Amino acid sequence: MKILLVEDHPFKRDMMSGQLMQLLSGTDELLTAKSGSDALEQTLIEKPDLVFCDLQLADIDGIELLSNMAERGFMGCIVITSAASPKVLETVQNMCENLHLNVLGVLPKPASIPLLKHYIEVANDHDVQFPQDLVPLREDEVLEAWKSGQFETWFQPIVRLEDGEWIACEALQRLRHPTRDIILPRQFLPQLSALGLESELTMTVIEAVIEHQETLQGRPVGINISMNNLIELKFVDNIISMAEDHPKLCEHIYFELMEPEHFNHISQVQEAASRLLLNGFRIAIDDFGTGHSSLQEVEFLPIDSLKVGLSLVLPMLSSRTSSALVEASILIARRIGIASVAEGIECIETWHGLRDMGCDYGQGFFIAKAMPANDLSNWYPLWVQLKNHRSLCPSHVISTI
Repeated sequence: MKILLVEDHPFKRDMMSGQLMQLLSGTDELLTAKSGSDALEQTLIEKPDLVFCDLQLADIDGIELLSNMAERGFMGCIVITSAASPKVLETVQNMCENLHLNVLGVLPKPASIPLLKHYIEVANDHDVQFPQDLVPLREDEVLEAWKSGQFETWFQPIVRLEDGEWIACEALQRLRHPTRDIILPRQFLPQLSALGLESELTMTVIEAVIEHQETLQGRPVGINISMNNLIELKFVDNIISMAEDHPKLCEHIYFELMEPEHFNHISQVQEAASRLLLNGFRIAIDDFGTGHSSLQEVEFLPIDSLKVGLSLVLPMLSSRTSSALVEASILIARRIGIASVAEGIECIETWHGLRDMGCDYGQGFFIAKAMPANDLSNWYPLWVQLKNHRSLCPSHVISTI
């Protein structure tokens, strides 16, 4: 791992460098920058995996530096180091998220070795292979990939936070590109939707779930659909027709409903959702708490669970606002008698924080990344060993960092 420490104060830079050197292995490299311009140059040339960035720099402040890093497509992880007020830090974190920077959290000054170690471990496990701002595929490229059968359905395990038991999966699409390797949905889903292939994609995902039932061992799989997909002509009819050929289909899949930026056809959504419910299918709300009408969806749709999005879960250890929103979402689920699921669990501290808040289920890189179905059988024995020997679910409350 290559780490860049951005700190203009000589004593603080030397002190934190010494702390970091205690945590690094022989293959790791520590770089330092004493100014914002020096840091920007090093991010472009050295491409560090993790940047500890101070906000108060002599030439350009850390906020401007972060903005410039985003403009230049920086894809590594970032930890903000500052003695600024919590409100300033939370605002800067939100800015970074809107700029699609991979911000892991905030490191208060003076830095502590346990928290430095925590962020290094998270960065080691963080998926930075796919840059957030990778140039999306063109529509003609997506269409060609569709015709060539380059799309694959991968599965990310969902476990019960109380005891770590594997209880479900989320189905996630990947595109195996001939020159760009594995491509994530953000680079092709909008184009796929514009081509009118969203419903066909959903059907191929369901077929993949049916195909891999032996590996999944009957565990249900969440399938993402948009509201536009849900109310599309004949979509519900096609699902019901598939269920006639596969009588246990409603036990093997459920739908995670994604909220659009603008949507006014609530009655049509209610009709489609009610028909699915009548035929035994379950519906969850995806990314609860991050959209404009999430509370309205809970009120007017027959949902079975809600998922707290990673944009709230990832910063919850360092952001009081995010932590409060996560806890409020879990409380809403409990009060109305539905399950809560948290995504974005990337460390054991987040696991314990969510479990102590009463969250029911979780997923994230700490548990497992999305993987092809055939890899689930290799992951599960390792996960059993981990949950049995790392005290994931102790009887007493473990404090988070």
